[in-house]
Amino acid sequence: MKKKLAAFVMAAVMGIFCMTGCGDTQMSAPSSSKTESNETDTQTNETTTQEVNEREDAAILVVSFGTSYNDSRDITIGAVEYAISKAFPEYEIRRAFTSQIIIDILKEREKLEIDNVEQALDRAVKDGIQTLIVQPTHLMNGYEYTDLSDELKKYEDKFEQVVIGEPLLTSDEDFEAVAKAITEKTKSYDDGKTAICFMGHGTEAESNSVYTKLQEQLTKDGKENYYIGTVEAEPSLGTIVKALKNKGTYKKVVLEPLMLVAGDHANNDMAGEEDDTWKSVFEKEGYEVECIIEGLGQIPAIQDIYVEHVKAAADSVAKENTAMTPVYGKDIKNGSYAVKVKSSSSMFHIVKAELEVADGSMNAVITLSGKGYLKLFMGTGEEALKAGEESYIPYEEDSEGAYTYKVPVEALDQEIDCAAYSKKKQQWYDRKLVFQSSSLPKDAILAASDDQNKEEETKLGKTENADLVPVQMQVKDGAYIMEVTLAGGSKKATVSSPAVITISDKKAIASIVWSSPNYDYMIVNGTKYVPVNSEGNSVFEIPVLALDQEIPVIADTTAMSKPHEIEYTLTFHSDTLKNN
Repeated sequence: MKKKLAAFVMAAVMGIFCMTGCGDTQMSAPSSSKTESNETDTQTNETTTQEVNEREDAAILVVSFGTSYNDSRDITIGAVEYAISKAFPEYEIRRAFTSQIIIDILKEREKLEIDNVEQALDRAVKDGIQTLIVQPTHLMNGYEYTDLSDELKKYEDKFEQVVIGEPLLTSDEDFEAVAKAITEKTKSYDDGKTAICFMGHGTEAESNSVYTKLQEQLTKDGKENYYIGTVEAEPSLGTIVKALKNKGTYKKVVLEPLMLVAGDHANNDMAGEEDDTWKSVFEKEGYEVECIIEGLGQIPAIQDIYVEHVKAAADSVAKENTAMTPVYGKDIKNGSYAVKVKSSSSMFHIVKAELEVADGSMNAVITLSGKGYLKLFMGTGEEALKAGEESYIPYEEDSEGAYTYKVPVEALDQEIDCAAYSKKKQQWYDRKLVFQSSSLPKDAILAASDDQNKEEETKLGKTENADLVPVQMQVKDGAYIMEVTLAGGSKKATVSSPAVITISDKKAIASIVWSSPNYDYMIVNGTKYVPVNSEGNSVFEIPVLALDQEIPVIADTTAMSKPHEIEYTLTFHSDTLKNN
């Protein structure tokens, strides 16, 4: 499937139109731009050539609320999509909006068709996508993120793998990165006499606490002239006005949306001329007001956060491709470690976990994104009903008021049953947790035993082919060609056949040309080989260990978010040997 990257190139070009003053609003849009036309081509799958790579049956679906402001869409949503496409050239990038109203407006006004989530998922199934990564551009794990997660559950049996990435503000690192991104962007205004105010949307969901947490992060970073408010929740405009008046040192207010897109809220609720807009209210209070009509999606550092979230999702896909081997407490050095935890449910979202290892025993303090669960039980909900109260794990509030739970961890890289008791529903819900060893520092894992090392060496082909030596070719030295067959892996990669065979002193060396440039080494009979070329598809020169039988090899691909070793076999067919 040919990726239509032209749909995103306009994002970079449109960047020169980023800054507009208060009152500059989006008028009736012209006919659909080239950017959006090409995006439609991607949706309708009108392709002319077939890309051959290891992930051609995989796609990344970028899901946004959407906007009817064409220019803002190009340089925000389009920019995020473009950043993801650059980071994941092996994936097809697709788009979906969650707002049916916006979809209908664009269809009627621009003749531009954009899928809603259900249509995008149905299209992916129809097109034969096997691995689907869904990356929302939402700011938080709120109602829309939950709705998206619930929709995906209906399609779990229609893909080999489907995984959803995290929203923008998820981990502590996300809050730090976002705070840094928005303050770096506006640092020229931070003169002590200017208040820089960011306007978020706001929600009735518990996730609205992200605005307060971001404000706390700004305070922690010493950014005392920065304020976070919302249109529809707290902190409200009135709260921000009161805070500025109490400070008493400001002459000017700079307003900017804390939203991916500078759309209707930015142009009307923030920068509009009506009496109740943020701009008008601050002007009535005697402040000079400047509005920056730019969405978060225009900031490269924000785009990078979304890319990192896609990488984390892709890592989980890669991990699912490999059978997990449990890692027990005895295999880990004593100490405390930040650890990532994969949850089977988006409703049970773990934002932070601290693993404690002591003499082979492991416990973890996990922090949830909300306050919906009164207690946990390490087991299923059915088992929880039969157990006594003494078996339940109650929540404890941390210094920031978040709910935390101290749970035993039997092993890392292994599914652990965990039932959670809902405060609202007054019932147990089953979850599965996986504490991921890959998130620990490398030196935290103790050296494997001799038996484990031997097992790993066998897996890597270090002992499996020990009885094989380069075949003796009873022909004169020279260059030949021979048919070669590749098997294994995802069956998407190929090698060129016939392969060039160079014979010298009865030893045969094969030149293996892959269908992708993303292979950085091969392992043959325990020896690692690197490419002999620097451009184009990866080429390796390896010994021919046997004829007319499968030779196990390993090829490491960098096409995924991190290098991934894939097992293959090569078979050289002796009856096809010819002079080159």
